[in-house]
Amino acid sequence: MQLLLLMLSFLFSCQEVPKGIPIEKYRKQFIEGVVDIDKGLRDKLPKGKRFLIISVRSPEDPMPIAVLRMKDPDFPYRFKITGKDKLNHEKVMEGSVILTARVSTSGMAQAQKGDLMGSLQTNVGTKDNRVIIKVEVR
Repeated sequence: MQLLLLMLSFLFSCQEVPKGIPIEKYRKQFIEGVVDIDKGLRDKLPKGKRFLIISVRSPEDPMPIAVLRMKDPDFPYRFKITGKDKLNHEKVMEGSVILTARVSTSGMAQAQKGDLMGSLQTNVGTKDNRVIIKVEVR
């Protein structure tokens, strides 16, 4: 019975590879790392309900390719963004990207006054990224 459940969960959790994209390129659609808060901003970290929003975008385009949103995370927070987090599953996440982490009490897509942010330019397929949140949105 457990084997059947495992096989069914694997079958339904798999994501279809878009047409025209080589499987090896598709497998490298991930970014792993840690988000931490700069010591100077730790006292500004919202108490109570808060969201960590991690987004990936191309340096040439302000629209995010992928977004990961976590409620009430502890810091440092270890993350992995994959193809499942993409906003458009037909688009490939590849090359140089800008990774932005933001702590917000609203959870809104747009940064709000009082949000805490940090960003890093990195490459898709990398594992040891460290994003330090060190700016307060004013």
